[in-house]
Amino acid sequence: MPSTYTASLRLEMQAAGENLNTWGAPRLNTVIDRLDQAIAGRSAIVLAGDHVLTSANVGDDEARRAMLDFTGAGPATVTLPAASKIYLVRNAASGPVTLTTGAGTTAVVDSQDVTLTACDGTNVFPLGVGGVTLKAYVEAVAWSYNAGALPAQAGNAGKVVATDGDDAGWSLVTSLPDYVHDQTQRATAADRRAAGLIYFG
Repeated sequence: MPSTYTASLRLEMQAAGENLNTWGAPRLNTVIDRLDQAIAGRSAIVLAGDHVLTSANVGDDEARRAMLDFTGAGPATVTLPAASKIYLVRNAASGPVTLTTGAGTTAVVDSQDVTLTACDGTNVFPLGVGGVTLKAYVEAVAWSYNAGALPAQAGNAGKVVATDGDDAGWSLVTSLPDYVHDQTQRATAADRRAAGLIYFG
């Protein structure tokens, strides 16, 4: 009986009595190498349009590796094999990358994003919270839930949110001393408020 292959990582499973004197080297060593790629390997893929990940039994391929590292031109659609797998995805391409199996739901990774995606063999899911992507959650849900507690984002590019324990506000930090000075002022203001509450009850 010839070898068979695992469904997700396409690793060789040898039949009893098969490959006499060759099952260890090279066959077992090849499987160990492929496992190493699946756990910690990186596929560096330069996009020049849509791309189908290479996928092969036993042989080296792009889809088996743990990390997909995209550069080149975007937007682009990248087709994954129809097998369950988790990928760490870094998109350094010039536009968004859409991950798909060719069926089911897709995951869009924006340019300069690093994220996890999961494929169930049909659908591709982005990292998410509460049924939405993590990015959408932060942009839409977390900020709206804290309306009145967190300041509006518009017009505050390049600033950081700072708080004195009572109020949050935007602060422009140009250097570490500026940040330390800003935080000292806020802490002093908070201490004065606390002292006033203690004194006046």
